Order: sequence, then C-alpha cells, then structure tokens
Amino acid sequence: MGKKVPGTTSLLPEGVKPEHLLKRLHSFEGKLAESITNLSGSIIFVYLHVIAFTLFFIFRPFQVEIFNIFLSLEAVFLATFILVSQRRQALIETYRDLEEEEEQEEEEREQEELEGDVEDIQKDLDDIKSAMRFIQEKISAIEKSPASQNGNGNTK
Repeated sequence: MGKKVPGTTSLLPEGVKPEHLLKRLHSFEGKLAESITNLSGSIIFVYLHVIAFTLFFIFRPFQVEIFNIFLSLEAVFLATFILVSQRRQALIETYRDLEEEEEQEEEEREQEELEGDVEDIQKDLDDIKSAMRFIQEKISAIEKSPASQNGNGNTK
C-alpha cells in the first residue's frame, strides 16, 4: 500500500497516484463547478442579481413567496457548488502533496545513490593508498638491499 500524505484524511484512498487525481480534477463536473463558483464570486454576479431582483419587483411586486422560493433554491445550489469547489481545491492540494512526496522520494533515492558512489570512490582511493604504500615499501626494501648498493645489481 502507498504512503498516506499528511493532512489528507478521507479525500483519497491510500496509494492513489497523482495521475489519477489529475484526471478527477479535469472532469466535466469539476470544471463546471469551478466555472459556476468563479461566476458566483464575481461582481458580475452581484450586478445580475440587482437587475433580476429589480425587474422581478417591478413586474411582479406582490409575489414575494415565489421570489423567496427562487432565492432559496439559488442559495441551495450556490452552497452546493461552493462545497464542490472547496473539495476540488482540497484535491488540488492533495495532488500537490502527492507530487511533492514523489519528488522527495526521488531526491532521497538520488541522494542514496550519490552517497553509495562516494563510498565506492573512497574505498577505491583507500585501495590506491594501500597499493602505493605497498609499492613504496617494496621500493624502499629494494633500495636497502645489498644487491642494489654495489651499483650493478649483481652480488659479488
């Protein structure tokens, strides 16, 4: 099973990949809810309501009950779209968290590989130092031997 991203309680089951989440974010329903929420959060929405309310009270001044029904229905739908939009925003944050988690895991893997490479290089350097000490000892031993002291390499 996959790791659980901190702060993501019940939005997604464990092990969900960012690609699956991205597909959900770009669904028709998600885009529609985002568009409606964006419209309802704009000043144009306020202007449209001022115009609609004014026209309603000019042409139907004594039908307040119908006005209340329409207004209540609109409030229910707007609240629903706002909740859908908040959930969508939470999914976007979860997507970002999943991406960051994957990037962090990749960086950790790369760091471990680099540390392994550095350890290998250090071991190789230690082997080279040991070989150089061995060669130096052999050279010193040859230089100190009596055969090398007569100059021709022959023993007399």
